[in-house]
Amino acid sequence: MNVSSALQTGVLGINRGLDGVQKAASDIAGAGKPQAPEEATGRDVNEALADLTVEKNATAASTKVVQSADEVLGTLIDIRV
Repeated sequence: MNVSSALQTGVLGINRGLDGVQKAASDIAGAGKPQAPEEATGRDVNEALADLTVEKNATAASTKVVQSADEVLGTLIDIRV
């Protein structure tokens, strides 16, 4: 197992998930604003909420990848020392 690759993949997943959460939150905030078309997203609130849940779960999964890689790295260091 390449620990640095797992860490990089996990961090990348966290960053993508956080970007997705931010977009979903923006879509939720902009949904149903016909009085301010420049703020309206045109997305359904339910779709945006579903996207928010998906991104939350993806971020949580990526966090677990980072935690697992951290544990493996710690174990390798303990064995090596």
